[in-house]
Amino acid sequence: MIKHLVKIIWNQRRRNGWMAAEILLVFVVLWYIIDSLMAVGKVFFAPMGWDIDHVYWISMGVEEVDRNEMDSTYRYVTSGRSMLTAIDRIKTCPGVEAVGAGLMSMPHTGENRYMQVDVNDSINVEYVKLLEVTSGFLEVFNFRPMEGEKKDWEEMLNGRQVVLSAGLFREFQEKGGKRDEGISFWGDRRSIGGVTADFRADRFTKSCSWLFMPLTDEEIAEDDTDFHVKIAVRVNPSADHDFPEFFVKQMEKQLSIDRLYLLDVIPYSDLRYSMELRNGVKSELQNQIAVMEFLLFNIFLGIIGTFWFRTEQRKGEMGLRIALGSTRFSLKGIMIAEGVLLLTLIAVPPLLICFNLHVSELTKGFYMDYTIARFAAGFLITYLVMAVMIILGIWYPAHQMARLEPADALRYE
Repeated sequence: MIKHLVKIIWNQRRRNGWMAAEILLVFVVLWYIIDSLMAVGKVFFAPMGWDIDHVYWISMGVEEVDRNEMDSTYRYVTSGRSMLTAIDRIKTCPGVEAVGAGLMSMPHTGENRYMQVDVNDSINVEYVKLLEVTSGFLEVFNFRPMEGEKKDWEEMLNGRQVVLSAGLFREFQEKGGKRDEGISFWGDRRSIGGVTADFRADRFTKSCSWLFMPLTDEEIAEDDTDFHVKIAVRVNPSADHDFPEFFVKQMEKQLSIDRLYLLDVIPYSDLRYSMELRNGVKSELQNQIAVMEFLLFNIFLGIIGTFWFRTEQRKGEMGLRIALGSTRFSLKGIMIAEGVLLLTLIAVPPLLICFNLHVSELTKGFYMDYTIARFAAGFLITYLVMAVMIILGIWYPAHQMARLEPADALRYE
C-alpha cells in the first residue's frame, strides 16, 4: 500500500514539488506559532504557588504636616508606632484571617528592591528581590513551604533567619552554596530558616528569586517614612461579601491614629489588573497572540484550499478507479492516505529546520525552558494540525466524487 502511494506521489512529482515547498514553509511557520502559544499558555495557566483570592490591601493615608515643624519624637510616634497600632487593631476585625505587613515589599504595587547575594567570595547570585515582611505576610498570600520544611512561618522568619524562594535556593545550591552555612548579602551573613515551595512572581514569569527578610515590630515602630510600610489582609471566604464596605464601617474610627487614617480597601485582583496594564506585558502578549491566531486562520484556509483544489483536479483519476471497481470507502481512504504520506515525507526537512531554531533559542525561552520534550510536543502537535487540515481538504471533494455512479465518474476521464 505504502509503495503504491509513493509511486503515485513520484509520478506526480512536478505538481507535488510546488505543494512540497508550500507545506515546508507553512510547517515551519505553524511550528513557531504553536511553540510560542504553547510556551505562553503553559506559564500563564501554571499554578502561581501563592494566591490573592480574598486578599485586600489596606491603604492608609497620612495627614500632611510640615515636617520641619515636627520634632523627632512626634514623627516617631505618628509614622511608626501608629502603623504598628493599626496592624494590631486590624487583627481584631471580624472575618480577617491573617494580617501581614511589608516594607516596600507588597506584590503588584511596583515596589521592587533588588540585590546581590553572595554564595562565597567569588560567586554570587544577582537580581534577587528582597522582601522585608512579617511572618503574617506569608500567611496572607498563602505561600507554601517546600516539602519537608517546618510549616510555621513565624519560626522560619525569626531573628536573623531568612526564607528563600525555591528558585533562589536551587540557584544557590547549583553555585555551590550550602544551607547550613547560611547566605550573605550587604556584607552580612544570615542563616536560612526555610524555603518556600515553587512559585512565580506573576502570571507571565516561570520562576523567581525572592528572599524574605523578617520585618520586626521594632523596625515598623522606628520607621518614620510615610507610606513605606503597607498592610494586606486575608479574609475568610464566608466573610468576603462587600468586605471593603464592612471594613470601612467597622474600622474607620479605630484606624484614625494620630496623623494616620484609613484611606481605602482595595482587592488585590484590582491591583494585579492595574499592574499588568501599567507594565504592558499582558497587552503585548494579547497583540502577539492575535497576530498568531490570524496567521493560523490563514494557514488553515490555505492548506485546506490547496488540497481541495488538488483533489478536484484529479476527478478523472478517481472516476477511473470507481469504474475499475474501487469502493467509495477505499477511494476516500487512498486519497487521504496519499495526502498524509506526502506530509510525512515532506516533514523531514522542517524537522531539521525547527530543531535548529529550537537549539538556537530563537523562540520564547523566557516563558518556558528549552527542552527536548517541549520541541517534541510542539512538532507533534504541528504535524497533527497539518494532517487534520489536509484530511479536511481532501475528504469533502473525494466524498462527493465517490457518490457518483461509475458511468458518470468516467466522464471526467
